[in-house]
Amino acid sequence: MDRENALSTIASFDTELYTFFQEELQRQKYTLSFMPEENYSSPLSTYLEGSILSNTLTTHHDEAKPTGLEEITINRINKLFGSEHAVIRLESIAAASRVVFYSLAKKGDTILSLDNRKSDHCNSKNLEFNFVRFSIDPKTQLLNLDRVEQIAKEHKPKVIIFSPVNYPRVIDYERLAKIAHDIGAYMWFDICQNVGLVATGQIPSPVPYADVVTFSTHDSLRGPQSSVILCKKELADIIDKTVITTGHFSLKKNILASLAVIFKEATTEKFKQYTKQVVLNAKALQKGLEEEGITILCKGTDTNLVLVNLTKLGISCKKAHNALQSAGFIVKPTVLSTCDENLNFEILRLSSLILTTRGLKEVQMEHIGKMMAKVLKNIDDMAIIEEVRQEAVDIAMECPLFSDEWLAFKDVLNPLYSAKDINISHELAAERKMAVMKKLFSFMKK
Repeated sequence: MDRENALSTIASFDTELYTFFQEELQRQKYTLSFMPEENYSSPLSTYLEGSILSNTLTTHHDEAKPTGLEEITINRINKLFGSEHAVIRLESIAAASRVVFYSLAKKGDTILSLDNRKSDHCNSKNLEFNFVRFSIDPKTQLLNLDRVEQIAKEHKPKVIIFSPVNYPRVIDYERLAKIAHDIGAYMWFDICQNVGLVATGQIPSPVPYADVVTFSTHDSLRGPQSSVILCKKELADIIDKTVITTGHFSLKKNILASLAVIFKEATTEKFKQYTKQVVLNAKALQKGLEEEGITILCKGTDTNLVLVNLTKLGISCKKAHNALQSAGFIVKPTVLSTCDENLNFEILRLSSLILTTRGLKEVQMEHIGKMMAKVLKNIDDMAIIEEVRQEAVDIAMECPLFSDEWLAFKDVLNPLYSAKDINISHELAAERKMAVMKKLFSFMKK
């Protein structure tokens, strides 16, 4: 059944679901999203995720070691990141985190973590740890590794975690790992929203210095919801065993295929250009905001992430979120902790991932930064907010959900993603689908 007929059938059979689908389509198509934990999936990945491969499973009960598509995927990951061992049978980053905790620590151990990251993944009595926090200096808004070393020596944690969801700068991975290893601790880097940048060398890789690296696959890699654990060979057996004992012994073949293709895409020049543009767009967004007097925390960005200082503006997270949403922007408000427990910042976490996927470049991102600043400086002026909203919709209407520029090859799998007319005929859709399948399997074999 082709897409048009499928949607027509759903509209007749399940009006509630069809209404939700249409509303979500409108939201994605006609707003500008800066959500850091989201991205629009690769059409190749999406196609495979919805294919007949969804009917079958790969399980550890079938084979003692990964074979077939799982082995192909793991080999691609290890080659891409220079890792010694990879685990992919994990449906979320929370699941991956719990596997790492069970493997490296026991109840009551001390965990030293940036902003207490990963503590929210410890939802079991067997994962009750003594979390100790390190964070940015409130004056410089940067991490001081001398201070981190001092805390580590004082508390002697079993594991040190660096998960920079609220930190847009690159740190000295080698130095932080040395701090951990000098006190006998494991070093765990979580690189979720930065994994694409690491894969293409846009920012340095922590893999050579880490005992464990974790990341999700649905954000900067533009793949399915899943996650990966990379580790040193000496930890491979315990982590593999923990994966099984915690119930993660299978993965549907459609997810495996979807993972396989995104790690293949990550080796292409197109993906390298994409990740380079992600960083350029983040810096352009920062520039547009700063030129309109908006303060950016952490002295800028090295990644996809730009942090807007709402505390400096005297605006609450909720008020900023509501105003920007009314103006056509989807944003993530949160609180940025510092090493002074009495001084935190209310912020917006703005990511350039999605808008880069949609094909925007520096000039547009800088202008959008100025549009957002206009809203933040006129937070109660509904006339100005409406004016900005109209302009945001105009920009969004011109952008596909997934720009043809980033396709691994020219054929578009789903017209919905394309900058081309989505109302193609059924005959053309069928022809295109056949051509795509031939190219896809040729691509996957390389």
